Amino acid sequence: MPPLPSVTKAFLLACVGVFCLFELFPGLAPWFELWPLSSGFFMPWQLLSYAFLHGSFTHLLFNMLGLWMFGGELERVW
Repeated sequence: MPPLPSVTKAFLLACVGVFCLFELFPGLAPWFELWPLSSGFFMPWQLLSYAFLHGSFTHLLFNMLGLWMFGGELERVW
């Protein structure tokens, strides 16, 4: 099995790190969740930050499993 490429590894670590951060400080999550434009809560950085948020440990686990299985191969092809 080839080693995990650097960008895939960085995404894995970033997602797990953000999940741990928001488990410790749940009050921060609404600032980074993606809100509709008309809600009054929308901020421009939410277009990127919402991709790193996960609703539960199982959600995180299965997303990171998919990233581990397919991300490295896609990164090598691209």
